[in-house]
Amino acid sequence: MKKIVITIIVAIAATSLWAQQPLCPVKEGMSLIYATKNAKGKVQSYSRQTVTSVEGSGDNLTVTYTSEAMDAKKKTNPQVPVITYTYRVENGTVIIDPKAMLNSITTGSPSDGVAEGTPMMLPAGMKAGDALTDCEMKMQIAFIKINASYTEGVCEGEEEITTGAGTFTCKKTKFRCKSSAMGIKTEMIVYAWYAPGIGLIKQDMYSVKDKLSSSQELAELSK
Repeated sequence: MKKIVITIIVAIAATSLWAQQPLCPVKEGMSLIYATKNAKGKVQSYSRQTVTSVEGSGDNLTVTYTSEAMDAKKKTNPQVPVITYTYRVENGTVIIDPKAMLNSITTGSPSDGVAEGTPMMLPAGMKAGDALTDCEMKMQIAFIKINASYTEGVCEGEEEITTGAGTFTCKKTKFRCKSSAMGIKTEMIVYAWYAPGIGLIKQDMYSVKDKLSSSQELAELSK
């Protein structure tokens, strides 16, 4: 009986720890390599995120990381700058700044420039049916202006996702994304899966006609 009670307590503690972890990397030195694929599943490029510092504790953190572009053979492009981004975590909610969101829209290729707007917010405790806050971004890169908005956000619950980096229990989100650049407008449905303590595991972008356009997934993880 005593062993059963201890097992139950450990299980509850593990569940609580899982629920409290923010949906982003939380360990300094963590390296995440993402593969960007086309609609047919062929790898087009890779990108590497490396956590350079984690400040704060518990549910309130500032996580700084770098993002660098790599080609389909995982070779870095010296002509593409390494960009620094920041996650803020407030009371367990990850706040993703506009520049990082636009980086995601550009299929994982680091994008430098001046960005502004409202951030995406991902609560650690979100559950199926929870509505997510709208967000919008504007960025100027040289003479190119990029605008994007994420609306109709909802958490679709928990789902187990397997990628080259392993199997993860994730929170699944869905957003409608509208963007424009150089006069070209696009509208996509974006599904994303986030794991506690790690962050984005997979992202699928579909046309409004429900055709897969591109995807991004965690290919390698080094803790």
